[in-house]
This record gives sequence, structure tokens and C-alpha cells, in this order.
Amino acid sequence: MISVVIPLYNKEAYIAEAITSVLQQSYRDFQLIVIDDGSTDRSLEVASGFLDNRLTLISIPNQGVSVARNKGIGAASFEWIAFLDADDWWAPDFLKEIVKCIEAYPQHKLFASGRSHVFSDHVMRYDNPYLPEDGEVAILNYFKVISKYLPLINSSNAVISKTHLLACGCFKEQQKKHEDHDLWIRLSKGEDVVFSNRNLSFYRNSGSGGASKAYYHPSDFKLFLKTLLNTKQELSAKEKTYFVKYCNRFVLLTYIKNYGSYTRAQDREVYKVAKKLVTGWQKQLLWMLFLVPYKRTYPFFKLFKKRHGK
Repeated sequence: MISVVIPLYNKEAYIAEAITSVLQQSYRDFQLIVIDDGSTDRSLEVASGFLDNRLTLISIPNQGVSVARNKGIGAASFEWIAFLDADDWWAPDFLKEIVKCIEAYPQHKLFASGRSHVFSDHVMRYDNPYLPEDGEVAILNYFKVISKYLPLINSSNAVISKTHLLACGCFKEQQKKHEDHDLWIRLSKGEDVVFSNRNLSFYRNSGSGGASKAYYHPSDFKLFLKTLLNTKQELSAKEKTYFVKYCNRFVLLTYIKNYGSYTRAQDREVYKVAKKLVTGWQKQLLWMLFLVPYKRTYPFFKLFKKRHGK
């Protein structure tokens, strides 16, 4: 009933745990597709050591995680597709719980479970006031949640209709950052998420500072902004209210973090799209930042970070 897709690139230390967590699921009607994206370490060798007729291992030249995930979608035999990153893992009842939700809410296309972010010295459970009580299930609007909090969906806690994935265009293969968020945004237009608040998915912290601190290439940023702009035009009035709140926060903060690294031409291209997504004082601040060279505003942001501890 479910096709599980694991994109694999240089995760020799973790891939065995990820695969084992799938093969040991209490729900047994699944296929596991591991797409090795040209690993240069022992990842492929480790994955090849598992002998299970539900496991399919496909090796491709290195082209990026989006290509690998899309290859997995294409190879999937079932209508429901679950994603799991190669350094993450599931609790034994993850698939069982999601299938239970699919059977209870057959008209829906997006399903997700509770999750935890696992650090070297502590574990942080995903939580916000919109979630149902622990162990309960609720139908949640994705845009309402991201207007204030982290997304309901990540690349290791979701099960999605293959038909819906194909209709929305799957992962954008030219996008290197926020390629997952880009897809969740497109998938959630007019579609609520069935969310089971059981702690069944575990996301491992890489220890490298996280994607949020990494440089956001202007072409990637612009591509994501265009997805946001296209999405905004297709939302209901209620969803659009939530979406504007999200854009005011995300677009402005991401611009502030990155525009100092852009050339003037790159900055101009990003700004042309970003200004269409923000409103109110956020739009005014964005305009002022665009007009004033970064080196003149840097002392202000340095002082802001010092005072607010961010």
C-alpha cells in the first residue's frame, strides 16, 4: 500500500539505522526504494547488505536530492508515498498509524505524524498550540500553522498521494535549498493535512549549523519566492490571510540574512519578487534595506542580534 523513498548520499554512518527502522515496521505492506545519488563513501555498500524482497536499491549519478526523490516517486508501485531521509528513522508504528489515518480520512491526500529533532545531547519534540493533544489526530491547515510556527511536514514524517505529487510537479530539480518546503507549499493549496500527534519520526541534527544558517543562493531564493507568489494568487481568502503572515516573516528575515552576500544585480532580481509578497511595515523595511548598501546597515543588525540574542 505504501512506497517508502529514501534518497541516499554519503550517509554510511546512518543509512543502516534508517533502513532497519523501515524493515522493522509493524505494518508490513510496503516497498522500500533507496536511491543512491552517487555516494562516494560506503553508503551504497551498506545499503546493499540488506537482503529483503521489499527493498529496491537504485544507483544513479550524483544529481542532487530532488532528482533522487523524484526517481523514487517514479519507481513507486503504490499510491501512497512516504519519504525518509537517510540519516533519520521511524518508530515501529509509523506506517501503521499513517495507514490508520488514511483509512479514517480517505478523501485526504496529505498525512503526517508527530516528530522529534534529535541533537547530540537532547531531543526536541515538534509542538505548537495548533496541534491536537498527544496521541490524537486532527485536520490542520498548513498555511495557518506556518503563519506562526514550523511546518507540519518535513522530509521524514509525511505520507502523500502519488497522484497528488505528480499533479503538483514533485520536487523542483533545479532547486538546491528549501526544495522540500517549496513542494509542501504547492501540495497544501486547497488541501488540509491529517496530522497524528504521536512521536513516530525522528530527525537527526547534522551538527553543521543547519540549513537556516547556510547561504541562500539568489537563484534558489528567487525560485522559492516565485512559488510563494504563484501560491498566493491561488489561495482562498482565509488561507491568504495566513499566507501573508508567513511571507511577512519568512521573506523579510531570509532577505536580511542573505542580501549582504548578493551582487547588486542579484539583489535587484530577488527584491523584484520579494516586494510582491510582503505588506505593511515589513514591505517598507524591505524597501529601505534594498535602497541602503548592506555595509551601512550591518552595524544595526549586529546590535540587534546582540540585544536580542539571535
